[in-house]
Amino acid sequence: MKKLLILLTLKILSACQQSEQKRDGQAIYYQSCVSCHEQGHGGAPKRGDNEEWMRRLDKGKDVLLENLKKGYNTMPAKGACFSCSDQELALVLDYLLNNDASNH
Repeated sequence: MKKLLILLTLKILSACQQSEQKRDGQAIYYQSCVSCHEQGHGGAPKRGDNEEWMRRLDKGKDVLLENLKKGYNTMPAKGACFSCSDQELALVLDYLLNNDASNH
């Protein structure tokens, strides 16, 4: 009886799992990054501020990605997207670097 109860519980829990959400750069940005990068809180470069982003890109995209992974100044590691893979972090960075002010 105990084994049956455990199996039923596991079956119910697996049925309750939500389908995986879209995890592109824009979706991750709005999930984890928007609160700082939309307004520039804590010195974060604003989304669409090409001048600020290009200044940072002068250091190299690899440096920006490493800062994103490890955190930088007031930004936490992975920009607080702790479930993000390195590939997903690269998607977010690409979204920010390719997002000009007209896309707001």
